[in-house]
Amino acid sequence: MKRWCILGAGFCVLTLLFVARTVLGVDSDPYASLKLYDGDWEVQVSVPEPKTDHLENHCAQTGLFFACEQKVNGKTGALVVFLPMGKAAGGAQEYRTQALMPDASPAGEWGHLVIDADTWVYTWESGDAKNPVHWRNTNRFSGKEKIHFEVQKSEDGTTWKTQMMGDEEHKH
Repeated sequence: MKRWCILGAGFCVLTLLFVARTVLGVDSDPYASLKLYDGDWEVQVSVPEPKTDHLENHCAQTGLFFACEQKVNGKTGALVVFLPMGKAAGGAQEYRTQALMPDASPAGEWGHLVIDADTWVYTWESGDAKNPVHWRNTNRFSGKEKIHFEVQKSEDGTTWKTQMMGDEEHKH
């Protein structure tokens, strides 16, 4: 999980705060919802321990790629890159995601994001070929500026255990 978490701050930077395309009424532009991620957010973590963090996202579309530099409590945590991959059979938008860390550690495999209405699910793996660990971060939106998130892991891909949970609110 190293590539998705700031180990020192103990806050998972992949807890991305987006506004679902159905709330926005945007279906044709895969970047429209991602652009709304830009700005300041207050993150209220409830699990594993209650705490509040300040998240800043500086986002831009660079052509085919979209990127957000994320800062947690004033410290750069990661540059998260998004690559639109098209629509799933049911109409959900799919992306590949990659987090680049400020310590220049090697990037891992690309992750996957599926945006389906007000639910956004990020998935990725850590570990090795013999002992893969499956991760998912589910964001559920209520309105344009509030998100409930839950980060879970599974060693078998079936049984999931919550590692982090909380709520986020966009600050203007």
